[in-house]
Amino acid sequence: MSELRTNRLVPSIQKGERVTDSNSQSQTFTCPKCGAPQDYQGGSAPTIQCPYCETTLIVPEALRTPAPNFAAFGAADWSKQAGVLAEIKRLVAAGNKIAAIKLYRETFGVGLKQAKDAVEAIEHGQNVQMAQISIGTPQSFQVTQGDSGYRISTTPTGGINISRTGNRSGCASAFVVFIVIVVIASIVIPILLSVGAFAFLLPASSNSTAVDSITDSFLGTPIARASATLRPTAPPPTPTPQFANVVNEFGGKGTGAGKMQDARAIAVDNHGNIFVAEYLGGRVQTFDKTGKFKTQCLIDTKLPVSSMAADRRGNLFVLQGVTLTQYDAATCEPRNSFAPKGGSNYKSLAVGADGILYGTMTGNNKDSVIRFNADETINVIVDSAISGQLDNFELDPVLAVDGDVNFYVLGTFARQIFKFSHGGKFLDSWGAPGNEPGQFSAPNTLAVDSQGRVYVSDNKGIQVFSNDGRYLDVFKIPQSVASGMAFDDDDNLWVAARERVYQFKLAEKN
Repeated sequence: MSELRTNRLVPSIQKGERVTDSNSQSQTFTCPKCGAPQDYQGGSAPTIQCPYCETTLIVPEALRTPAPNFAAFGAADWSKQAGVLAEIKRLVAAGNKIAAIKLYRETFGVGLKQAKDAVEAIEHGQNVQMAQISIGTPQSFQVTQGDSGYRISTTPTGGINISRTGNRSGCASAFVVFIVIVVIASIVIPILLSVGAFAFLLPASSNSTAVDSITDSFLGTPIARASATLRPTAPPPTPTPQFANVVNEFGGKGTGAGKMQDARAIAVDNHGNIFVAEYLGGRVQTFDKTGKFKTQCLIDTKLPVSSMAADRRGNLFVLQGVTLTQYDAATCEPRNSFAPKGGSNYKSLAVGADGILYGTMTGNNKDSVIRFNADETINVIVDSAISGQLDNFELDPVLAVDGDVNFYVLGTFARQIFKFSHGGKFLDSWGAPGNEPGQFSAPNTLAVDSQGRVYVSDNKGIQVFSNDGRYLDVFKIPQSVASGMAFDDDDNLWVAARERVYQFKLAEKN
């Protein structure tokens, strides 16, 4: 699957450095907290959220694009926008959401996120707030045929005046009245759209018939619209079970027993004990296999917890900053610590079925897979797991290990998965940047079940792959995104999602 490889990373990006991609028109600047490059697609919003550490970032003024000035649009422009919105609704109904997002961006001049949010709101039947509209300076439009016609003007208070400009009667007058109605509709429809009447004006029909070719000839503006052929509305699909379904959940926002604020790391031992760590504050809680709170302990309160793993001998391994500490899982008493080599940092932890602790390490222009020894030394299994395949250094490689001790390394920046044998031989890779099935937009963690299937958390949900990279399915979690995942011995998937923990049971058909 080498054709899916992509050179997406920018090596050695310094904080504050800005890079422009001439092909995608995206802008890159780095997060001052975690150093991750931000793939900024433009927009007028003054802030964005880092997809890796979730810090709110101020977008540099030079990268922002101005919001569209809807108030300056005339009737012809509003007619066009109404037709475009109808076309966007048709594209969404036809399952072509990417084309709908592209059309929205091109029409309204907004960033990728704003366009995506608007199109998804349309997809779910929600109201779309395009802008705060003000008619402003009175505008007037005259519709004539021969020596007679009508003048339509807007008043400073937003009203509409209609006055006759000639003496025609009969069919001609009726014809002009019809045109007057069309032009008025071209002004009123967008105003109604902006105040949340979208669902009323554009119901289940996938076509726009509100504006016809007569408006084109009088206003001189072509209108984007779908075919006039009406299609029957399809009945909603019958709900089907997901690949995995929630059978239990616990938590809730707070700091009390069993409550959570920002749980991102999770581990499960062979007794079914579930360990959940907050990202900040050093708080690690322990739950039994039913999700009942047992106890908690505080470790280093100054450093964030970036990864955690539990073995079958009562050890809990916690990675905070560059410090890896081995604790007694029952008492939280420290037993050992592992110091990285100079210029290197531990990034991700995983315990194999053999009970050995493995991990990833970055630094010195390498992204390696390593094995930890009891004497505080490490063995390098794969010297350059991702950079050796892509010629780009991976800042945040995440590791999972299957029952045959094959290693799966997720490049969160490269947005690909790389598979290696237990001896470190490269076997396969799959995935690519994007929003289609099997592609990744913001992957952050992965896990492997007892059948060797690989689970990857992304914005769209948790995607599932066979161990040879074949895309199988995707399933959603009720809230947020999966920040940490771990399987127990019974193939239950435990997911940490900020304020809650979810237990998923794999569907029997799988």
